[in-house]
Amino acid sequence: KEFFLNEVKPALGCTEPGAVALAAASAAKYMKKEPEKIHLELSGNIYKNGANVGVPGTNGGTGNPLASVLGVLAGDPEKGLKALEDITMDDVVKAQAFVDAGSVTQEVAIDVPNVYARVTLDAGDEKTVAVLSGRHDNVVEVSRNGEVVYSGESAVGGKKKSGHIAGLKDQNMASLWELASGISDEVAEYLLEGSAMNLEIAGHGLEEPWGLGVGYYINKINGDDLLYKIKAYAGAAADARMGGGPWPVMSSAGSGNHGITAILPPTLYAKAHGKSERELAEALALSHLVTRYIKVYTGLLTPICGCAVAAGAGATAAITKLAGGTPKQAEVAVAGLMASLMGMTCDGGKGSCAFKVSTAAGEAYLFALIALMGGGVNQTQGILKPDLVYVSKVLGEISDKGMTGMDETILKVIQRE
Repeated sequence: KEFFLNEVKPALGCTEPGAVALAAASAAKYMKKEPEKIHLELSGNIYKNGANVGVPGTNGGTGNPLASVLGVLAGDPEKGLKALEDITMDDVVKAQAFVDAGSVTQEVAIDVPNVYARVTLDAGDEKTVAVLSGRHDNVVEVSRNGEVVYSGESAVGGKKKSGHIAGLKDQNMASLWELASGISDEVAEYLLEGSAMNLEIAGHGLEEPWGLGVGYYINKINGDDLLYKIKAYAGAAADARMGGGPWPVMSSAGSGNHGITAILPPTLYAKAHGKSERELAEALALSHLVTRYIKVYTGLLTPICGCAVAAGAGATAAITKLAGGTPKQAEVAVAGLMASLMGMTCDGGKGSCAFKVSTAAGEAYLFALIALMGGGVNQTQGILKPDLVYVSKVLGEISDKGMTGMDETILKVIQRE
């Protein structure tokens, strides 16, 4: 239960600007004056993923600077990653003017965790600083004029959140499968709420072309075929989210797009094949567990697109389970998906993420079916083999050691543009 409540939670908009907004709102909570200047020190991944993405409720506004000002003006730190849920267009106009005046500066912080934001609010004779670290919703410290006014795992009173992850690295596909099959009715109900939430935002993306309209247009190609339907729904949900739509998504492993990829393919498969709610809930549990398991090895923010390799792996395992497959067949499906998508890079959060989400969702469905028919990566192929533990370790090594230079290059290009 602790795992799912911490790893699977609602988020409004892209998680990186959401984290910046939360940190800014947490700093503003302890400030008596309105700041004259805001300075953001962000990890490379937070900087990259929030540079060009839509901020929900802003009618097209984008970026971490805008999110930070909105967090100060109207953010509610008690709402975590939904801190901007109640903003108005008046707030947006004021915030955009603050940004346009050059009152927000930002830089890439060096030698910090992958998930890190330090937000400084400066009102001349008053200065507050909030530090978010380790997780997107984890504000670890707030200080005012140099004096620490809050210190802990979360500025909204949360408890340390690493305990539910501690034993995850010791698992394998078979044990994760067993854990998923044994979830309580309470957890099952919660996971089904996430399914309904992500179906709802997908519906909005199918009705009109939010963002780049990826799902909207795919649906027009052949929306009746299940493969195209899965690709369309996943793409549409990402369109609406990355395009700044005002609807929450149920996240997975700290990411809304991971949640879309992990949840929608098994949900649509279950509905198409008349599976029970209990069967779907167990499959969703497996999807979230596999997604987070892989992220233990790769880290939460990576040079590789986690929506593709981590959440895609979760989704393909989940569909395999729904279809009556075995843990070994799920490992074959995961290895096949990795063979297809492992080279997909993360070039920051923005509208075109919907292409990657849609692709991963479709591949998750295809590789589950291929594995169930006896095909796929049944033996060692290059650096892959049908073994979740092995594949996750290899992926972590490639992401951490092999792609560091690529991540730095992408970040430089984004900063230059």
